[in-house]
Amino acid sequence: MSDEIKKTSKEWYEEIPKEHKLVIMDPDGWDRQNYNYSFNEELITEKEFSIRLSSSTVICNRSFFGLNNKK
Repeated sequence: MSDEIKKTSKEWYEEIPKEHKLVIMDPDGWDRQNYNYSFNEELITEKEFSIRLSSSTVICNRSFFGLNNKK
């Protein structure tokens, strides 16, 4: 049995620091037929959340990706 922590996508999303201003605009990474379950109830690992997030359209500030405005 896996020791990986599982949480809902909503819980993983709420752990993203607010200063990143991440907004999921188009949740392509989640089940569109049953989005409420897929995002709010289904337990997934942080890795699976990241995969779903990367498959979705999001907006955020540059710091989410470890980038800054310095050149």
